[in-house]
Amino acid sequence: MFTAETSLTSPRIARVAAAVEAGDPHAVDDLWKEVAESGTPLMEQVGDDDTRTLVTFLWRDPGDTENVVVLFCSAPSGDFDGFRLERLPGTDIWYRSYFLPAELRTTYLFSVNDSLVPFTSYAEVLRRLPEYRTDPLNPRDYTLMGNPDRFEVSVLELPGAPRQPWNIPRRGVAKGRTQMRTMDSSILGTRHHIGVHVPPGYTADGDDYNVFVLFDGWSYHNFANVTTVLDNLLHTGRIPPYVLVMHTNEDQEIRARELPCHDPFNAFLTRELMPWVHENYHITSDPARTVVGGSCFGGLAAFYAAFREPGRFGNVISQSGSFWWPGKGVPDREEEWLTRRFEESPRLPVRFSMEIGSLERAIVDYDPMTTHETMRDVLVRKGYEVDYSEYTGGHDMVCWRGTLVDRLLSFHPRPKGSPAGRKT
Repeated sequence: MFTAETSLTSPRIARVAAAVEAGDPHAVDDLWKEVAESGTPLMEQVGDDDTRTLVTFLWRDPGDTENVVVLFCSAPSGDFDGFRLERLPGTDIWYRSYFLPAELRTTYLFSVNDSLVPFTSYAEVLRRLPEYRTDPLNPRDYTLMGNPDRFEVSVLELPGAPRQPWNIPRRGVAKGRTQMRTMDSSILGTRHHIGVHVPPGYTADGDDYNVFVLFDGWSYHNFANVTTVLDNLLHTGRIPPYVLVMHTNEDQEIRARELPCHDPFNAFLTRELMPWVHENYHITSDPARTVVGGSCFGGLAAFYAAFREPGRFGNVISQSGSFWWPGKGVPDREEEWLTRRFEESPRLPVRFSMEIGSLERAIVDYDPMTTHETMRDVLVRKGYEVDYSEYTGGHDMVCWRGTLVDRLLSFHPRPKGSPAGRKT
């Protein structure tokens, strides 16, 4: 996990504190000038342990600050004591230091003058997220979701964070084509945003194409650059050509209703969305060449789609899937409901690639790590082919955008003896 420091362990903050105590009138302004150029949070190497970096979040008090909460990796359960910044006496500096893994990449938000009322449910976490704000001293941010639920998060990337080279456009790589449209579902009575990306050289003649259905497509397209990822992987011969189908719900409320193990949504997939894709694009009907995936509720939805329709979806990608769903105290639904269904059912012809962040902490009444391990163990006992991984980070698209490559490549391992860089 991580360690919150309650004393002045940051060398930079300690120097400011000593200077203020000595009567230096410029110490505080010098700090703010420094971070205005370098950005925040502060990152310092303390001691000889290069596996950890001391990270200090900073907030400059405009004059009305009563408290500051920092939210990162996932929401705190219980009280906010470990997430509240402290004020450096006699200054406008609020700070909090943590020793974090040197390879961490994550996002964070501030809540200024927070109510400090503990979260009571995951729905409460989502409801209150728009009340949080980005770090004004950190120039690195990105939009987490589109309208009408648009809000931004700040990015924290430590020096040892894994590279994400596949998300960057490369010179000389042919680009596929992406088309966007909306689809009104007569089954669900809701509107859906659909993006379809075809690989370079796509043709309606000849061999049909592998297909990859991805939930929360807006986020994967706009922040994860998933179409660039597929173009780059195809160019290097790491994957066959895929037609990518990116699905996005109309808003977060509808998403939270339709994605978690919702039979009408599965009916929409199999009776409306996929028939439309087949009619308009030259894709395979072979479940062994079909991937369905997503993150959070999208990862849960991908598992459930394959559970209900293994003859359509034969490969599943789950990034931090919500296997805790529906939580405690839900009538007619026990905790970890879908895990129990896999445990009770015969093995299906489906392969799984799943991952969880090592810093995803419990929110209110569940532990993401435990629920992932339980689902993995059930699948393994049932004889499923499972690729399982843990990355250093939280419940975060800034991590998923890179690790999605590993999840997809788990279905396309490089042949033994094939040298890196050679097309296979």
